[in-house]
Amino acid sequence: MKKIDSSKFKILIVKAFELLNEKRDIVDSLNVFPVPDGDTGTNMTMTMKSGVDKVKSIDTSSCYEIAKLLSQGTLMGARGNSGVILSQLCRGMAKAIKGKDTISALEIKEIFKVANETAYKAVMKPTEGTILTVSRLMAEEAENSYIDNIDIDKYLLKIINKGQKALLDTPNLLPVLKEAKVVDSGGQGLMFLLEGALKALNSDIDIETDLSKLEIKDIPSKSYNVDLILLIDEDYKILEEKFYNISSSLSTNIDNGLLDVSFDCDSLNDLYDIIKDYDVIKLNIENTNPGVLANININKKPSKKYGFIAISRGEGYDKVFESLNVDKIISGGQTMNPSTEDIYKAIEKIDSENVIIFPNNKNIIMSAKQACDLSEKNCRVVETKSIPESFSALLSFDESQSLDKNMENFNEAIEDVKVCEVTIAVRDTNVNNISIKKNEYIGIVDNKIVTSKKTIDRTAKDTLVKAVDEDTSLITIYYGEDVDDKEAKKFSKSIEKKFKDVDVELIYGGQPLYYYTITLE
Repeated sequence: MKKIDSSKFKILIVKAFELLNEKRDIVDSLNVFPVPDGDTGTNMTMTMKSGVDKVKSIDTSSCYEIAKLLSQGTLMGARGNSGVILSQLCRGMAKAIKGKDTISALEIKEIFKVANETAYKAVMKPTEGTILTVSRLMAEEAENSYIDNIDIDKYLLKIINKGQKALLDTPNLLPVLKEAKVVDSGGQGLMFLLEGALKALNSDIDIETDLSKLEIKDIPSKSYNVDLILLIDEDYKILEEKFYNISSSLSTNIDNGLLDVSFDCDSLNDLYDIIKDYDVIKLNIENTNPGVLANININKKPSKKYGFIAISRGEGYDKVFESLNVDKIISGGQTMNPSTEDIYKAIEKIDSENVIIFPNNKNIIMSAKQACDLSEKNCRVVETKSIPESFSALLSFDESQSLDKNMENFNEAIEDVKVCEVTIAVRDTNVNNISIKKNEYIGIVDNKIVTSKKTIDRTAKDTLVKAVDEDTSLITIYYGEDVDDKEAKKFSKSIEKKFKDVDVELIYGGQPLYYYTITLE
């Protein structure tokens, strides 16, 4: 096999997705911490599905057009850090084959090179022993193994074998993986994708693939269907790129200075910003979502200086955010990371000069930043890793201050908060030299497991004993949906007796999976 055409490329992408979906529970199980939030496989699968849905909607002879749609879909559907990195790998693939109708071994070499470079650039502090290491070593193998006229399937096999070796070596690069006796979950997800793609090249595959049976939540369809004709006097590719950034299912045609465009989109304000300086020959807009009003706000000034978005999971937490005047509360967190598109849509709905996002989970920070990059609004992300951190940050907010000063205040407030958590172990393991048994309880301080006991209360108390120091003046206990009110009050009273010189507050958080989340200030 010397060339991959668009038809084969489409099959390859679908089969890559199908194998990842089949194996996603395995990827989920590779979470380093034995907590019930191992969701890398689910995040990567849902991210990939967003791209596959777009790929299946197009009939084209161009591999680049397919890759571009895959990139657009995974970008907007990216969930969690693993999903964001996967979307950047897809973006790099599209960049590598721009304008190509078919893919040869030479293009494959370029795909691995550019995809790896793009993914590394997206991560502020790349860590070796992760999906990035697997990607980098495959890119090096693609460069070293390439020879003229090499068969594509044999070439890919060399690259993938290198990736498998790199994956098996990840525990030697990251001590936390070695201690937990697992390989990197994101790297494993990537290898399942590539294995699925390789199998597609070596088997007779029916091009019709039924994705409707997959138990994955679909991204809602776009709200407006737009047909538009513009009179232009410049390179239409500039305009095409602008429409591409706000739309899905984009089709364009240029004839005698007229640009004919059809696409779906969510924001008519974004559409207006693009077309306001052009002569519009035709504009038809169909509202495909009756729940969304078709308004275009022309030259409207933001109604306020600051708007806030918070990721929350728990009825009690939601009420606290409402009391702190947060504009948009997105449901999500452990095991349920919102997508880039979820956050982007929330940004676009806020009528303010500045939008500030509290992701409240280390696995949502990259998606929030990617959503900010997609929006033309002035957005900032406060890198909160837990919901209570954002409460402390919001209490330091001063509307009279500048955005930069408020961001400084937010970050200082977060630094002063120590976060303790109590949850249940989902498997036997050894972390931080602590022997952990499945279904026992574990105590975590600032994302580090510090204890494991057989009861919730004993675990929580031991966690606090290890966390409270002479600077602690306030303990705030947020109890989850699985903790009875009476038990929570009893526990709070015992903590007051244990730490007599410290103020103790008890608040219902309603969070799943974590019996207690406790902040020390």
